[in-house]
Amino acid sequence: MARYGQAFKDKAVARLLPPESAATQVVAREVGVAVGTLDRWREDARGLRP
Repeated sequence: MARYGQAFKDKAVARLLPPESAATQVVAREVGVAVGTLDRWREDARGLRP
């Protein structure tokens, strides 16, 4: 299992949020992370997961 640093996660999630609001599939392909992983990181960043 790959481990990603917090800075990497923050940068990827920032691309998913406004003002950029990039599509999850596009960011996933560009950074080499699964769509589900990005969705989880975004939920974590928004505080939607316990």
